[in-house]
Amino acid sequence: SDYTAYMYLGDLIEFGDTRTVFTNPKRKETEDYITGRFG
Repeated sequence: SDYTAYMYLGDLIEFGDTRTVFTNPKRKETEDYITGRFG
């Protein structure tokens, strides 16, 4: 996928190109989810 969105409880937390979202997320909530610290 070219783009990725992370949503939580109906809110858009982060949206961007997939590589950036997974390697350098802007929001701590996104990083926590990706690394398994949440969810």
